[in-house]
Formats: sequence, structure tokens, C-alpha cells
Amino acid sequence: MAKRETAAEAYESNQHDIILLVDLLKAELDRHAERAAAEPRNWGFAGDLGSVRRRIMEVLASLSGRSEASIEDILADARK
Repeated sequence: MAKRETAAEAYESNQHDIILLVDLLKAELDRHAERAAAEPRNWGFAGDLGSVRRRIMEVLASLSGRSEASIEDILADARK
């Protein structure tokens, strides 16, 4: 009989995967930036990142319990 996964084990596994996914996201952002630099007038690259940004905002809002508006405020402050 297989041992059932505990909540703590599932949490740790998911956390590990998310850390790896964030690393992969960074690598893909770097590759995307190289392609965008080769075509600086192509608005498609900016659109790609806008779409990804929206999805990341949704994930962060869900995980943190903050509103997307409050996360936008944090981003605006960080740009100053």
C-alpha cells in the first residue's frame, strides 16, 4: 500500500516546483529580451510581456491576498 502524501509534503513539492518555474521564467524572459532587441519596432514582444504581467499579477494577488491595485501601487513606488 502506497503512503499517502501529507499536506506538508505536498506544500514542499509545490514550493520546490514554483521556485524552479520562476527560474525558468527568468531564463525565458532573457531569451525573449534578446529576440525583442533584434526587432525593437515589433509591438508583439511588448504585448507578450503585457499578457504575462497580467497573469503574474493575478497569481500574486491570489497568493498574497492583496488586491491587484495594491500590487500596482507597489510597482509604481518601485519605479520611482
